[in-house]
Amino acid sequence: MTLHLNMAELGPEAVNVNGDNWPLNKETGFSPLNTFVLAVAGCSAGVYRNILKNSKIDHTFHDVSIDFDRSEESAKPVTAITITMYVRVAEENQGRAERATKMIHKYCPVVQSIDPNIQVNEIVVFQ
Repeated sequence: MTLHLNMAELGPEAVNVNGDNWPLNKETGFSPLNTFVLAVAGCSAGVYRNILKNSKIDHTFHDVSIDFDRSEESAKPVTAITITMYVRVAEENQGRAERATKMIHKYCPVVQSIDPNIQVNEIVVFQ
């Protein structure tokens, strides 16, 4: 697979086949660092949703919140990402839905592709 960047005046833009390029700068869109964190969270949440669906656990996603920590080193790399998923699941299925979070890393190619020193935590809040 090949992706492309246009080098626009304000910085790189990811070329989208729909014609709407995605700015990768904090002034007009998401910075590359934010895009990275969002990719980890998006993959994790999508994988979790598929696990719930394949496990036949009736659910409704309400929101996903992402927090991340950075090192104090000069480049300030990401050290931890916490993904909080707000999901409605019947009380009798919440234990299964909680255990399902343990499978996310196995099936998320983004999490598998990042530095193993970056701690990725998934939290489910049942509503």
